[in-house]
Amino acid sequence: MIRFRLHSAFVLTLFGVTLSGCAAKLATIDQGRQAFVAGDLQNAKTLLHQVADSKGRFASPAKLDLAIVELASGEVKSASNRLRTLRDEFDLTSEVSQVGGTGSLVAGAKAIGGEAASMLTDDTARVFQPAGYEEVMIRTMLAMCSLVQDDGDAESYINQAALHQGKLRSLAEAKRQQFFPESLDTTPHQELVLAPYLRGVLREATHHDFDDAQRNYQLVSAIKPDFRPAMDDLERATTGAHSRPDHGVLYVFAMVGRGPVLQPVDAPITSAAVSIASTLLLHESNEEDDVIQLPKITSVKVPAVVVPPSPIAAITVASQGSSTMTFAGPTAGDSYRMLGATQSLTDVAELVKRQADAERPWTIARAMVRQTGKELAVAKARDGLGLNGGLGTVFHFAATSAWTATESADTRCWGLLPREIQVLRAELPVGQQTIVMAPVGGDGFSIGPQVQTTVTMHNGRNTYLVVFAPHDQIHPVVPR
Repeated sequence: MIRFRLHSAFVLTLFGVTLSGCAAKLATIDQGRQAFVAGDLQNAKTLLHQVADSKGRFASPAKLDLAIVELASGEVKSASNRLRTLRDEFDLTSEVSQVGGTGSLVAGAKAIGGEAASMLTDDTARVFQPAGYEEVMIRTMLAMCSLVQDDGDAESYINQAALHQGKLRSLAEAKRQQFFPESLDTTPHQELVLAPYLRGVLREATHHDFDDAQRNYQLVSAIKPDFRPAMDDLERATTGAHSRPDHGVLYVFAMVGRGPVLQPVDAPITSAAVSIASTLLLHESNEEDDVIQLPKITSVKVPAVVVPPSPIAAITVASQGSSTMTFAGPTAGDSYRMLGATQSLTDVAELVKRQADAERPWTIARAMVRQTGKELAVAKARDGLGLNGGLGTVFHFAATSAWTATESADTRCWGLLPREIQVLRAELPVGQQTIVMAPVGGDGFSIGPQVQTTVTMHNGRNTYLVVFAPHDQIHPVVPR
């Protein structure tokens, strides 16, 4: 049976300290995120450093956010080192690593869930463990760091991301087959379109692996049929023509829009959650004859994915030069040749929503199991005090209500991911080229200031430019 031995006074004190600490840290991490969205990277870095260095429960999410700010600020090595450290740390307790498609899925769920049946507070008391999509995005952002540094590891990182996404998909299917009703989504983990695209780009750049490039571009087209540049990519790979003579290729990878965050909601109890909670409780019990009944509740507090509004739809990219299509540059007298606008390649927000919806029954089940444990603890306390009849009923109701009322949904997450990863490809003459970019809204009109940066083009080679644009300002990543 589930046993609780903490004194009630200690529990109440613990609640007070825990909740006040959470509120303070959450306010600071939100301030850091807002500073980043507003374009104040230095202030964002200062605020997030305070949380990341605190060793508190919000330290890990703050470190993830800090890596984004560092990358956007041009501190690429620092961002890369931070992301690698977090990847290795999270892998030690990742559900993919714990379960990996073998062994007991229940045991893995209990371990990853922080032994939900024996928890006294709520999911905020657990050691932070990123969601599956966050583990995938760590590897994706490492690939972006590698492209900027041109260190040759980008393909390895993006392959890691695709492999991890595949493991999550296999794990979700294994869970469904063992626990979930047939009505649950069987394919919540989408293919990561960026992976085959980047593999195609890198294979094409070798000037001899065009067959591999063609296969990867075909996969991109199959996964995301509305990605219009895929047809041009396929044609180049088929003909074996990387670029025109005396030209190089510029790839602009744009992290566009404010990405998903978590907010608390009251979620109704579902049949899937009841099934999972019952299974977890049966495995929690050490006595075969124990019969544990779930509490009669209609809803629980859980985190829900919300995508904050951001006006930016894409980024227009131009280069200095003469053309029939020109517009005024940031310096008087300058004219720039329009190269195009970035196109959506990976919809991060949609990916997160689908995976969060698939995991929601488990989140609800943990809350149900936790409340069951609290009900049992209160019942033991009532019996220990000798309270029977109406007085016992009132005590049980009041104590249980007060205890469960302190619960909060765990909204810790990587809050500075982009809404989308977009891309633009353009061939430019060899030498230094001045690039000017502008954020545009859904109507195609500019919504913020133009920014200018310089790239060096090499004959027959790729040059990569990574930019962040969470709202109406663009931050080109210039290593320093």
